[in-house]
This record gives sequence, C-alpha cells and structure tokens, in this order.
Amino acid sequence: MVRVGILVMARNKEEFMLKNEVHRLKIVKRYLENEGHEIVTSKMMKSNQEDLEKEMKEMADIHKLDLILTIGGIGFRESDIVPEATKNIIHREANSLMQGISCFCLQISRKSLLNRGVAGIRNKTLIVNFPEDNKLLIFILDFALETILRGIKMIKSDKSF
Repeated sequence: MVRVGILVMARNKEEFMLKNEVHRLKIVKRYLENEGHEIVTSKMMKSNQEDLEKEMKEMADIHKLDLILTIGGIGFRESDIVPEATKNIIHREANSLMQGISCFCLQISRKSLLNRGVAGIRNKTLIVNFPEDNKLLIFILDFALETILRGIKMIKSDKSF
C-alpha cells in the first residue's frame, strides 16, 4: 500500500469555488483506492506557484507521503505553473519516468506534445505531474502505475554502503 496525496489544479475560479471533487480527481482517487492505496489527502489548488510549492513540501516533509500526484497545470498557458513549482522543490529528477509517460500519451493524443510535466524525488517522496485530460488519466495509470510503485519501493529501500 502506498500513501498518496493528490493536488488538482483548478481550471478557473468557478471550478475552484465549487470546492467539490471534480471528475478528474474522482477518477484518480477511485483508481488508486481500487488498487489498495491510501489517499491521505486531496486538494483543489489555485494556480499559485508559491502555494503549490508549500503544499507539496508539506505533503513530502511533514506527512511523509510516498507519492504526490498533481493533475493539470502542465500546459502552455501562463497559469500552468506546476512543472516550475515541482522543479523548485525536488531534490532529484526522474526524467525517464516522464519521458515514458509522454511517449505513451502520444500514441493516444497529439495534444500530449503540449504537456510539460515533470517527475522527481523530494526526500522519500515521488512527485509526478499528470495532465488534466480525463481520458488520459486512466490510460496513464494503467501504463505507469506499476513502474511508479517500483520506483517508490526503490526510494524507500535505499541502502547506502
């Protein structure tokens, strides 16, 4: 079982004000819970880099989650600040993980070329940026979850010489 935090970037002020679980959050939560993982926290976020960095740090450093998934905010819009926030707080990048996810997504949608997602490690927490497309979320989880879990296991069992 993996302890997970999910951060969803609100598409607009109206969506943020609803304060209910948007469909893309429900999809990911249900998928991970059906796989036996614990969703410790999930939150809708405004597009504010400082707040997002603070939230991810808290999830990694205080709650010591195994995995943080961000959903949305990785495109070309000025408000898409998730990759920059993630880069600012990770200690090590996991480029191949995102490259694999990107290559896989390209088989489904050319719009994936417009994703700038990042993956990396902060302390013992893996952070992965997912796109906001509902259809892609399930495909990505089907494709990458096993590898993500293997990566988390490697992070947790780090044995220094």
